[in-house]
Amino acid sequence: MKTGKKGAARLIGLILVFSLIFAGCSNGNKNEASPEAQPSGTPASSSANAGSSGEEIDWKTVKADIRFVYPGTSESEKLFAETFKNAMKEKYPNVNIEFMYLSWADMEKKISVMISTGDVPDIATTQDVTNFVQMDGLEDLAPYMQRENSTVKTDNFLPGTLDYSTIDGKIYAAPATANAFNLMVNEKMLNDAGMKLEDLQTWADVEKAAELMTKDGKYGFGYPLGVARFAFRVPFTAGYSNDLLIADTSEQSKGKYIELLNHFKNLEAFQPKAHLTWGYPEMFRAYSNGEVGMIPAGTFFSANVYSINPDIINVSRAIPYPKGPSGSAAKTPVANSGFGIYKGSKNKEVAWRLIEELLSPEFNSTQAAILNISAEKETSLDEVIKKAENVYPKAIEGHKRVIEDFLGIVDKTGVPMDKIIGQPEMETVVQDIMVKFLTNKVDAEEAYGAIKKGIDSVATKYAK
Repeated sequence: MKTGKKGAARLIGLILVFSLIFAGCSNGNKNEASPEAQPSGTPASSSANAGSSGEEIDWKTVKADIRFVYPGTSESEKLFAETFKNAMKEKYPNVNIEFMYLSWADMEKKISVMISTGDVPDIATTQDVTNFVQMDGLEDLAPYMQRENSTVKTDNFLPGTLDYSTIDGKIYAAPATANAFNLMVNEKMLNDAGMKLEDLQTWADVEKAAELMTKDGKYGFGYPLGVARFAFRVPFTAGYSNDLLIADTSEQSKGKYIELLNHFKNLEAFQPKAHLTWGYPEMFRAYSNGEVGMIPAGTFFSANVYSINPDIINVSRAIPYPKGPSGSAAKTPVANSGFGIYKGSKNKEVAWRLIEELLSPEFNSTQAAILNISAEKETSLDEVIKKAENVYPKAIEGHKRVIEDFLGIVDKTGVPMDKIIGQPEMETVVQDIMVKFLTNKVDAEEAYGAIKKGIDSVATKYAK
């Protein structure tokens, strides 16, 4: 019962926090949330579905039931969604938003079934759009952005972020936040083990630190192998710093691939056995509780650990995954998280209006306060920090430092994240073989051969 009370107290606290944040955004102007108030530069009525009837939409009275696929899993992300929903209900009284809370791991399978049966939602939360584009599931947003009265333009975004959502000149998502994958380090544990943050320059340094931190029931490293998405993401992230894309199984890359496999084999002794069954929640919990000293994570770090143990943010640092033996430098893959419209949506104009609202400075700065880095040029960093003080009050100094870490990482080591066709199927291949490899069922050569066979099979399936 104690846990339930703590959870309820946390939720009440977050509700108060978000109430304060959005009250502050309105500057006391009651018209801010009225149906008449529109995103900057947008009239009170606009054309209905592009190129169709040409009828005008009265945004005061428009009616629509919107299904919004939303994989935000942390308390703060879910509360942001509900706060946005309530604000939109006040502004557009006859627009009903239903959030479909699907995990990233399950989302693609479930949505692909819905698309195939014609039961299509309206708004997509996106990262890699490649496979949804392959199944012809997303609307091209370029025509919407090109409208004279659109508040979302192609030049609104930070360099590289829009590219991640663009395929063959078509834009399939509007970026909200910049995502980077990296290594999170408990600096206190590292220092207590006799090393400093600047000592982590190579994979060998990571292995040394993991060994030194593994003592007294604590471990140096945590690799979540229980969910295919994350079992793939960890070596995917590390591979960039060895000049290797995990989907590249060419003969020229074999040596780098073997090095990648052996790196994780070298770390295996310094991980809790339970990591073989972990997903992200278990990994973040172990890290938050000080049970592991280093985890591969990303710009979504604070949102996932704050509700477990806010103090962990104050001792955490974000660094690029260090350089591998064949790498030219440490590199950080950078992508985006954004919003798109499903091609089969029957409410595309309303969906686009809601995306414009989501990307307005008011709401985008709140998303960035939760998830660290905005993809929008116009979103003020000062405003993000100000809101973060309300979102992460018990760890604000640590959170500010983590934001600074991420901004530095993206600036100095960031590279565009590759889009891999067929990645979800490749993820299960990598997960299966990595488990066998790390439990001594196969050696490095055999693991490489099995991964190559599986990945090549998927690549052939999707080859044009």
